[in-house]
Amino acid sequence: MGENWESLQLPIANVERIMKKIVPEKGKISKEAKKRMQECANEFINFVTSEAAQRCQNENRRTLNGDDIYWAFDSLGLDNYAEASSKYLLKFREAERIKASDKAIITFQDQHAGEEDQ
Repeated sequence: MGENWESLQLPIANVERIMKKIVPEKGKISKEAKKRMQECANEFINFVTSEAAQRCQNENRRTLNGDDIYWAFDSLGLDNYAEASSKYLLKFREAERIKASDKAIITFQDQHAGEEDQ
């Protein structure tokens, strides 16, 4: 489990960056505190993901998606997370729609660019 488990950990630099946003400017964070926070974050992610994966298994699906994570937060009573993830999902999907729309417009323009000259 050693090396595989390590590769599944949140990068300690990311954990440290998040922690530094909360600690006073001159405050310091010990290696032990960073490691413990990394372990807690990984455990939380595993907990929520396991709940979402169970839903997928119950519904005979192989792919876990954002709606499953939202459902897991809600199912586990993590209402604040459910609300935040719901807002994020809406914004993400809107951004994806805009990106797809922009790509379609550019493709259309590229396909018809030479027609005006003819």
